[in-house]
Amino acid sequence: MFDLDEMYRELGRMPQRAEKALVAYGKTVAADLQREAQEDRPWTDRTAHARQRMKGYCKVTDAGIRIYLAHGVNYGVQLEFGYEEKYAIIYPTLRKEAPSVIKSCWKMIGGMK
Repeated sequence: MFDLDEMYRELGRMPQRAEKALVAYGKTVAADLQREAQEDRPWTDRTAHARQRMKGYCKVTDAGIRIYLAHGVNYGVQLEFGYEEKYAIIYPTLRKEAPSVIKSCWKMIGGMK
Protein backbone atom coordinates (compact mmCIF):
# COMPACT_ATOMS: atom_id res chain seq x y z
CA MET A 1 0.00 0.00 0.00
CA PHE A 2 1.17 3.57 -0.67
CA ASP A 3 2.08 5.96 2.12
CA LEU A 4 0.05 9.01 1.12
CA ASP A 5 1.08 10.98 4.21
CA GLU A 6 4.69 10.97 3.05
CA MET A 7 3.64 12.00 -0.44
CA TYR A 8 1.65 14.96 0.93
CA ARG A 9 4.60 16.03 3.10
CA GLU A 10 6.92 15.94 0.10
CA LEU A 11 4.45 17.89 -2.05
CA GLY A 12 4.25 20.51 0.69
CA ARG A 13 8.04 20.91 0.56
CA MET A 14 8.12 21.48 -3.20
CA PRO A 15 7.85 25.30 -3.10
CA GLN A 16 10.62 25.51 -0.47
CA ARG A 17 12.87 23.17 -2.43
CA ALA A 18 12.21 25.05 -5.66
CA GLU A 19 12.98 28.41 -4.05
CA LYS A 20 16.15 27.07 -2.44
CA ALA A 21 17.35 25.59 -5.74
CA LEU A 22 16.51 28.75 -7.69
CA VAL A 23 18.28 30.99 -5.15
CA ALA A 24 21.40 28.81 -5.34
CA TYR A 25 21.26 28.98 -9.13
CA GLY A 26 20.65 32.74 -8.95
CA LYS A 27 23.76 33.25 -6.83
CA THR A 28 25.82 31.29 -9.34
CA VAL A 29 24.38 33.27 -12.25
CA ALA A 30 24.97 36.58 -10.44
CA ALA A 31 28.63 35.70 -9.89
CA ASP A 32 28.97 34.68 -13.55
CA LEU A 33 27.33 37.91 -14.73
CA GLN A 34 29.63 39.94 -12.51
CA ARG A 35 32.71 38.18 -13.83
CA GLU A 36 31.57 38.53 -17.45
CA ALA A 37 30.80 42.25 -17.08
CA GLN A 38 34.13 42.89 -15.38
CA GLU A 39 36.03 41.07 -18.13
CA ASP A 40 34.07 42.48 -21.10
CA ARG A 41 33.87 46.10 -19.92
CA PRO A 42 34.20 48.46 -22.87
CA TRP A 43 36.17 51.12 -21.02
CA THR A 44 39.89 51.26 -20.23
CA ASP A 45 40.60 51.08 -16.51
CA ARG A 46 42.14 54.20 -15.03
CA THR A 47 41.81 53.34 -11.34
CA ALA A 48 40.10 49.91 -11.68
CA HIS A 49 37.43 51.03 -9.18
CA ALA A 50 34.51 50.71 -11.62
CA ARG A 51 35.54 47.16 -12.49
CA GLN A 52 36.40 46.08 -8.94
CA ARG A 53 33.21 47.47 -7.39
CA MET A 54 30.81 45.96 -9.92
CA LYS A 55 28.60 43.54 -8.03
CA GLY A 56 26.30 40.68 -9.00
CA TYR A 57 23.97 39.27 -6.36
CA CYS A 58 20.71 37.38 -5.92
CA LYS A 59 17.91 38.29 -3.53
CA VAL A 60 14.51 36.90 -2.55
CA THR A 61 11.89 39.64 -2.83
CA ASP A 62 8.15 39.80 -2.25
CA ALA A 63 7.64 39.26 -5.98
CA GLY A 64 10.06 36.32 -6.29
CA ILE A 65 13.77 35.87 -6.83
CA ARG A 66 15.74 38.67 -8.44
CA ILE A 67 19.27 38.71 -9.87
CA TYR A 68 21.07 42.06 -9.80
CA LEU A 69 24.12 43.43 -11.55
CA ALA A 70 25.18 46.89 -10.40
CA HIS A 71 27.96 49.43 -10.37
CA GLY A 72 29.51 50.26 -7.03
CA VAL A 73 30.91 53.63 -8.03
CA ASN A 74 29.04 56.92 -8.15
CA TYR A 75 29.92 57.43 -11.83
CA GLY A 76 28.49 54.05 -12.86
CA VAL A 77 25.32 55.75 -14.12
CA GLN A 78 27.49 57.94 -16.35
CA LEU A 79 29.24 54.85 -17.74
CA GLU A 80 25.90 53.19 -18.50
CA PHE A 81 23.91 56.14 -19.87
CA GLY A 82 26.43 58.82 -20.77
CA TYR A 83 28.77 59.02 -23.73
CA GLU A 84 25.97 57.72 -26.00
CA GLU A 85 26.06 54.48 -23.95
CA LYS A 86 29.47 53.66 -25.44
CA TYR A 87 30.69 52.33 -22.08
CA ALA A 88 27.51 50.49 -21.04
CA ILE A 89 28.08 46.94 -19.81
CA ILE A 90 25.27 46.07 -17.39
CA TYR A 91 22.27 46.17 -19.72
CA PRO A 92 24.13 44.55 -22.65
CA THR A 93 25.30 41.73 -20.38
CA LEU A 94 21.83 41.14 -18.93
CA ARG A 95 20.18 41.30 -22.37
CA LYS A 96 22.66 38.76 -23.73
CA GLU A 97 22.43 36.26 -20.85
CA ALA A 98 18.77 36.56 -19.78
CA PRO A 99 17.27 34.10 -22.30
CA SER A 100 19.55 31.24 -21.23
CA VAL A 101 19.04 32.03 -17.53
CA ILE A 102 15.25 32.01 -17.89
CA LYS A 103 15.38 28.80 -19.93
CA SER A 104 17.49 27.12 -17.25
CA CYS A 105 15.08 28.23 -14.53
CA TRP A 106 12.16 26.73 -16.42
CA LYS A 107 14.08 23.46 -16.80
CA MET A 108 14.80 23.39 -13.06
CA ILE A 109 11.17 23.96 -12.16
CA GLY A 110 9.99 21.39 -14.70
CA GLY A 111 12.41 18.82 -13.30
CA MET A 112 10.88 19.13 -9.84
CA LYS A 113 7.47 17.77 -10.87
